[in-house]
Amino acid sequence: MEVYNVHQALKILQQHYITDSIQMVTRWIREGKIRAERSENRKEGWRIHHDDLFEFIEEQRPGLPEIMSVYEWYVENAFSPMVNGKSEKGDTFNSERVKYVDIDSEEFIEQLKEEKKQLENQLINMQEELNLVYGKITELTNEIQKLKEENAFLIELYEQIDEMYQELKKTNQQESSNETSKKLKRKLNKAMSLEDFKMIFTEIINEYESETVDILQQKEELLTSEIYELFFNKDEQLRNEIILNEEYCCPLTGRKYKNLKSMIKNAIYTKLEKVINQSGKTLLTDESTH
Repeated sequence: MEVYNVHQALKILQQHYITDSIQMVTRWIREGKIRAERSENRKEGWRIHHDDLFEFIEEQRPGLPEIMSVYEWYVENAFSPMVNGKSEKGDTFNSERVKYVDIDSEEFIEQLKEEKKQLENQLINMQEELNLVYGKITELTNEIQKLKEENAFLIELYEQIDEMYQELKKTNQQESSNETSKKLKRKLNKAMSLEDFKMIFTEIINEYESETVDILQQKEELLTSEIYELFFNKDEQLRNEIILNEEYCCPLTGRKYKNLKSMIKNAIYTKLEKVINQSGKTLLTDESTH
């Protein structure tokens, strides 16, 4: 039985007007709609048996595989002389394949061409609908990104206000017996333990989707150490170059902050987005080589 890889299967699905997207093929495999098995050599990717692939095609386009088979036979042999049931090319005419046909071969070919044209029109309509869906997805993705940015800004603003409130409350308590009002000076936090940093890091990872979480967790220990060392010394004290004019300056983004935790969170988000993008490109490259 013939076995196909993903690219060979895609070519056959294109010929049957089902899809021209390799991402859809791999998605159907993962969902179990197309039965496939992993090759022992990971670089070879998925292996799809002929019967399993054409069973899926029959589900998507009932009767089309047989129509295509008959059409291809007629195109190659309909006008070739037949000798003892064989064409001059040596192909045997299989009456079982076309037992439902009781019309002139030229008329049948025209019928098949018309059916093929109808299928092509259906494919065009499906692609247009798919483009509309992709456009809507892009629009919603942009809106979600804007909401995330607004949410991050509001969280940072809230944390700054809360920190200032807590400092003001503490100062008022300490100076409640002093009649002379003093100018409050904001005190920068210059330390964070590795354990506290790990808690923030884990909290942020869990905000992502499950597949992305799996990717990030594999690199969690390395990323935690890498980011933490950008900000803190071995004694868990903030590096001197990060504090400028009573503000924090992030070494990853170059942005300035008044709240240490806000700076750390945004730095982690920035680093994780780079890792996710790089992982996505690597996955796409792996699939394209199969």
